[in-house]
Amino acid sequence: MVLCNVDCVKRISQYLDVIPGKMHMSENNVVAMSNLLKNQTVEGFSTIVQAMTNSSNLKHLLGDDPVSRALTQQWLEYASVCANYADNSANTKRVLKELNNFLNTTTYLGGTKISVADISLYHILHPIMRDLTPLEKKEFIHMSRWFENLQQDEKIRQKLELINLNIMYMHL
Repeated sequence: MVLCNVDCVKRISQYLDVIPGKMHMSENNVVAMSNLLKNQTVEGFSTIVQAMTNSSNLKHLLGDDPVSRALTQQWLEYASVCANYADNSANTKRVLKELNNFLNTTTYLGGTKISVADISLYHILHPIMRDLTPLEKKEFIHMSRWFENLQQDEKIRQKLELINLNIMYMHL
């Protein structure tokens, strides 16, 4: 199973208030979408998310400056190349460790402001964060802080379960 799937793209499109069009998984486990761009099919998770964001009223989620745009694009690519397969136990710890290390020095993946990469990775990683033990949540404390911050926004969380990431609880 892959995590960058049709349901994930639908949640992101709902956040962006963009009609996603017709979607399916291609034989390469990549999301493909038609009707997003006139008379074209767009393939690939990162490409679709960027195209949806460009067609929304939330273009700023792609970044406000060259550095935040580059970081946002980098993390969207990371989502489809690495985090996409984090549902495999061999990859889960590596992905969480890499994100935790990066989030040690920043609030969001694109810098100081939320980006579409944050929203995408939130939806990709929700089932993984839900299944972590309290000790694992503590081990990935920066990741837990980032996730807790994002899930407090009901528009991001949508109907997903609110995960207990209470720092006091994790220290007990």
